[in-house]
This record gives sequence, structure tokens and C-alpha cells, in this order.
Amino acid sequence: MNSVQLKMRAVSASSRPVKTASLAILLIATLSAPGLTLAQTPPAEEQFKPYIQVKTVAGDEHMVRAFFSPGCPYSKMYFQFFKNLSVTLPESKTFAFTPLVNKGDGVAYAVGFLAVQRYYPEYVPNFVEASLVGVQDKGLSTKNWAGIDRIGRAAHLPVQVSRLTYQHEKELDADLKNLTILQKKLDITNTPAVAVAGTYVVTPEFTQGDAAMFSQLVNGLISMAR
Repeated sequence: MNSVQLKMRAVSASSRPVKTASLAILLIATLSAPGLTLAQTPPAEEQFKPYIQVKTVAGDEHMVRAFFSPGCPYSKMYFQFFKNLSVTLPESKTFAFTPLVNKGDGVAYAVGFLAVQRYYPEYVPNFVEASLVGVQDKGLSTKNWAGIDRIGRAAHLPVQVSRLTYQHEKELDADLKNLTILQKKLDITNTPAVAVAGTYVVTPEFTQGDAAMFSQLVNGLISMAR
């Protein structure tokens, strides 16, 4: 299987987080502005927002994605929030856990996740949690199939992840290509990150690690994107 190399770009100075004390005011003003629509483009001097906005990715208009990395402590910290979010979204939105494809976690892990997502979607939350716990608490590696298969067993998958990926290599190659294109278009470079409607991206950086404010920001963007 071909390896995937990602060029990680630093967040530009114009999109760096602001102090939490001023974020609440900015957040309220941004998300409650009358007449705000997805297509609205404010004047240059008003373009700073507590999130990143990209050109809407076709096909992702109704998605809310939680990008994660099994080795990221903050992905683990926010796992329960993401899990709760997945069952409280409006009917017009669909939630998806999405791995950040990168060298550190290994391409095999992304392919294994995509196999679970495609063929055993009901096990995805278990697989994500088992990945976070396995890597961070038990020292498992996601760069080899032995570690990934142990994660699959911990998630109670009825099949071996390595065997599942081997049986569906062609389909999963296409899924991996589409995922890398998607994360590039969304400008996802770190985790956790929430992408709303293929347009808005927010990370805990934007709230200085304030979990309550991050939750408010995510839910505000979901409401704004209805």
C-alpha cells in the first residue's frame, strides 16, 4: 500500500486563538449577527473569527466531523464530548469520527479505521475509544497490524482488522485517497479538530483549552450552519 505524506502547514497568524476573556464577546457577536449566512464575506478588518473558514467542501455540507489522533491526549480528553455530540445533532447533520492521516500514527491505522467505518460502522465509537486507550494507556502501536488488531479486539470487533483491510484493499485505497484530499481541503493540521458543514473548523486552541467555551463554539457553529 502506498504511503501518504502530508505537508503540515502552520496556522497563519490571522487565525491564531485569542484570549479566553475576550472570546466570549467575540463568539456571541459572531454567531448571533443578524442576517449571517454561509456565503457572507465580511470586510477585511472584520475577518478575524474564533474559527477557520474554508471554501465549502462539496459533499460535506451536512457533516460534523471530529478529527482525532489515537496518540493525542486532547483527542482522548474530548472523546466523551464528541460521543455525546454525535447523538444530539439536529436531524439535518451527520456526525463522523475521522482520523487525521499522518506519519506518526501510520497509514495502516487510517486504513484500518476506514475499514471499520465502511463495513462495521456501529463499532466506530468503540474502535476510537479503544485506540485512544490502547495507545496512551497501554503503549500499543498503530504503525503495525499487531497493535491495530489488538485495538480491534478491545473494541469487540467480530473480525480481525488486518484481514478486513486485506479483503477490501481496492475500496479502502480509494477511501484513503478521498480522506487525504478532504483533510487537505479542510486545512486540518492538528487534533482534535471539529469541521462543521465542510466550511468551519475549530480546535481547542481557539478557546485556550476552555472546554465549556469549546463546546459552546462547536454548538454555535452547528446552529449557524443549519
